[in-house]
Amino acid sequence: MKVVIITTPLGNGHNAVAQAISSCLDKQHIDNVVLDLYENIQPLLKDIISKGFYLSMKSISLVKDFASDLYDLNQKRDVTSEYSISHVKNQVLASKLYKVIREYNPDVIICTQVYAAQVVDVLKEKEKITATAIGIITDFTVQTYWEDVEHFEYIVVGSKLLNPQLRKRGITSDRVLPFGIPIAEKFSVKKTKTEACSLLEVDAGPINVLIMGGGMGFGNIDKYIDELDKSPFDLQLFVICGNNKSLYKKIKEKSTQKKIKVYGYVDNVDILMDACDCILSKPGGITTSEALAKGLPMIIIDQLPGVENRNVEFLLNNGASFYVSKTFSIDDALHLLLESPERRKNIQEAMKSLARPNSTQTLCSFLINTIKAQEKKSKQIH
Repeated sequence: MKVVIITTPLGNGHNAVAQAISSCLDKQHIDNVVLDLYENIQPLLKDIISKGFYLSMKSISLVKDFASDLYDLNQKRDVTSEYSISHVKNQVLASKLYKVIREYNPDVIICTQVYAAQVVDVLKEKEKITATAIGIITDFTVQTYWEDVEHFEYIVVGSKLLNPQLRKRGITSDRVLPFGIPIAEKFSVKKTKTEACSLLEVDAGPINVLIMGGGMGFGNIDKYIDELDKSPFDLQLFVICGNNKSLYKKIKEKSTQKKIKVYGYVDNVDILMDACDCILSKPGGITTSEALAKGLPMIIIDQLPGVENRNVEFLLNNGASFYVSKTFSIDDALHLLLESPERRKNIQEAMKSLARPNSTQTLCSFLINTIKAQEKKSKQIH
């Protein structure tokens, strides 16, 4: 059995999902490879797209309302026309990607991003590839673009609660795998706060607050630290700046009354989550899934327009998070979380109902069983 996992350089989440699946398959001794859609067509293109995505997200976060309206408009436009720019682009990319896929001759192709899935779908439609194709939706919403992915056998989603959206997109229930967004296996393992703090060599006594801005360090983190520094609660802050070196330097030099630990890019977010009592973060699909798996109450800040707005709606409508706004401060959220046992219990129960800590293992088991069944059927026919 061979598996090709195709990702794109549009944010860190898609790559994290690809690596989580790959690691799980490695443990099962399943031959697999992770490919970047653009790198394998033209390496220079990957760099341009990656940098362009970062700059566009950085700029677009400054005009969120406009960007969100633009996202809604884009969701309604016709992207299926054979004369559309999107369709022509996918045709060109598909012809180039086919040469790469043909070298691996996989039994399964997994796409962790919809643009990659659209390109592979072109090859499926033309019957150039017969491998079982699986798309991964990495947010708690279903973009219009998934309507174009008609020839994939399966679509993995974060929750069965997305079924109404899937039906609207023409994705039938027999194609839907509500296993949860794939995350690293380590997020399914829970340590006590004392154990995690011991590993980090930090104090377990205060109320520990984890602050994240995603892998790129987006958001007004500096402002939120100032707010938390004035809080009447005994807080200890853990700030992850990701790859944002200027933010790391700024926070590192900051003078605060509260204890503060500042990190750049880290690979032990799971331990940091276990050490903390809540997390302040933008609601990326992966971070959200990790926090849900850990049962770590989430206070949402600085969501990016588009899918992250939909993630906010999903979490709030299911009673699984707090949301900071102009009229509801971080201090208000902390008060509800820390001073209201009933509210904390309700939110933790809501999170538990949405959590899928074993999402990746469930997907990998499904893959193995499905391919084995197909191979057995093929042998019987012959």
